[in-house]
Amino acid sequence: MDFAGKRALVTGGSSGIGKATARALAAAGAHVCIIARTPGKIDEALEDIRSSAADPSGQTLIGKPADVSDYAQAQAVVRELVREGWEPDLLFNFAGIAHPGYFHELPLEVFRRTMETNFFGTLHMCKLVAPLMMRRRQGHIVNTSSVAGFIGVFGYTAYGASKFAVRGFTDVLRSELKPYGVRVSILFPPDTDTPQLWEENKIKPAETRALAGNVKVMRPEEVARQLLRGVARGQYIILPGLESKLVYMAAGLLGAKLHWFLDAIVRKTQQERGGPPPVRDELLAELYGLREQSDGDG
Repeated sequence: MDFAGKRALVTGGSSGIGKATARALAAAGAHVCIIARTPGKIDEALEDIRSSAADPSGQTLIGKPADVSDYAQAQAVVRELVREGWEPDLLFNFAGIAHPGYFHELPLEVFRRTMETNFFGTLHMCKLVAPLMMRRRQGHIVNTSSVAGFIGVFGYTAYGASKFAVRGFTDVLRSELKPYGVRVSILFPPDTDTPQLWEENKIKPAETRALAGNVKVMRPEEVARQLLRGVARGQYIILPGLESKLVYMAAGLLGAKLHWFLDAIVRKTQQERGGPPPVRDELLAELYGLREQSDGDG
């Protein structure tokens, strides 16, 4: 695929892998529209994207504010683009959030918000853009899962569930869109040096940090480069970095035996910390209405 002259719609395009991909597309001569929630961040990202563009004056490089987890907002943006005659040739879904923590401590709201952004945000954009591509019998959709979308990573019950959901959805979407000439790819990035990872690192459980310590962190520009190479080749599964490929192969070959290796790291970390995290009395009181224990209780 030659990206020059293609219209690319990039969600989560104001930072991280999304912005790096938008820059790489602009450098390849594509027209780019980024979608993100914060107008100020969109403006900053567009300056960066324009500085990388092959022909800034001849390319359309725009941004639209929207929260794609809200279908009405996503629909309003796509409707506006269609009315302007700007139907996407390429859709890249990067909008996502992560909130690691111990399952029993994570509020239900974290699970809902994570699924709404990571899964439903992806679903909304596919639902809105795919019919345009199907009508034209051409186009390419890229959805973003994660290494945590094919192996269960301690501390990521909310994030992992959403990324496994993206993987399952995309597997079926690929099959359904293929007869229309629309290609679909799924990206499984490893830990990448992005603002999201910085925020995650502030609240990761010790066990999650220990697991992450065995993995090399990639630069978003390198992930974007390998992603676009995979898209140009028409690849379905795109695994940036050697370690991601090895882990994917290990998950397929070893299956549940891979759990032994992951469990060993978790067990060692917990032993060093005196055991697994306790279940707080406050949590039990909240869940079951039990009175918190206090000094002097029998």
